[in-house]
Amino acid sequence: MGVRRLLLPSEPPRMGWGVRDLFPQGHASLVLAHPGRGKILMSFLAVQAARPKGFFAERSVRHGRTVLLDAEDPGGRSYAFWLSHFLNAHPDADRGLVDLRAVEGGLTSEDVAALEAELKEDPPAFLVLDGLASALLEVDAGSYRRAAATLRALAALAQDVGLTLLLLEEKDRPSSGAFSRGPLGAALRAAAPAALFSLECVPPREDEGREVMRLVALMQRYAPLPSPLGLELVEGHGGEGWSLEPYPLPEGQTRVAKAEAAILQALREAGEGGLPRKVLLEDVMARTTVSERTAKTALANLRSRGKVKEVALGGRGNPKAYRLVDSRYFFAQNGESALRNGADFGQSPLPQKVAGAGPGEGRRTLEPLEVEAGSEWEVEL
Repeated sequence: MGVRRLLLPSEPPRMGWGVRDLFPQGHASLVLAHPGRGKILMSFLAVQAARPKGFFAERSVRHGRTVLLDAEDPGGRSYAFWLSHFLNAHPDADRGLVDLRAVEGGLTSEDVAALEAELKEDPPAFLVLDGLASALLEVDAGSYRRAAATLRALAALAQDVGLTLLLLEEKDRPSSGAFSRGPLGAALRAAAPAALFSLECVPPREDEGREVMRLVALMQRYAPLPSPLGLELVEGHGGEGWSLEPYPLPEGQTRVAKAEAAILQALREAGEGGLPRKVLLEDVMARTTVSERTAKTALANLRSRGKVKEVALGGRGNPKAYRLVDSRYFFAQNGESALRNGADFGQSPLPQKVAGAGPGEGRRTLEPLEVEAGSEWEVEL
């Protein structure tokens, strides 16, 4: 008999999150990104997961190891570049929790089975597959069956191990259309992604020439669709340390987010002296027409994220003032480099260019970073 009865649970199942209300734990999430932007996002997420208390777009990140499978660049140069800068920006991150690997010759369901056997011994928080077309369609060009088998195996791995699976593909025009069309779209349905995102560059005319990305949720099975999220690439300490900071987008901005932006702006204008609590709250309420309760919530949020610090003024009633935390404290000091000055992630040296085999040569497996082989493959989705 092909139909069986399912019993409803007495209570709603509790959903775990890799990033709260964005990337669900135990499921796959698909991110379609403008070229080059996806690696920045995933590198930042990996570093935040390696911190004792990491944040991604003002949302808490599950702490743990991130396994990054790069199917586009066997040398891992782009990831090494961005990871090093983000590690310098957040010196409290554990470099050993960033596990960068290369995928060569495609990824098969057998490869995934071997990977699952390894990961069960030390379950990571996140598993990222960067370059779906390169990883899947190289295996059996023109057919989606083996690619679908690989994606089903990846989805099962995410559920069995309890990790957050992120599937990344670059597109000039990110949209949900790439999810439904062509052989890769047919294969992706086998992974049953729980969330679908578009990662786009914000045009300079909309963000005053800043380096801002917009993450838009196109589908979310286990939570309401969040408003578009803005992330600004911020450079600090002479370029040695960079970070992705929340950027208020005009669309979908909540009252609390508006109040937070107003607090930061007011404290920037006040300079090192800061502002007394009462003056700051009144200023924010006047700028944004929010309630005092909302302004206090925004101030508490900024304090918890380490953006604003409280200073006792002394005197009767123990009045408080608030100042911006010096941005230099978010970055490595004295030009320190987390990669130069210590063991490299994965106990491997930074990737060096060596002569490699052509496409299709050798075993289809996950190779260490120091091996570079293969050539670029172009697959139209």
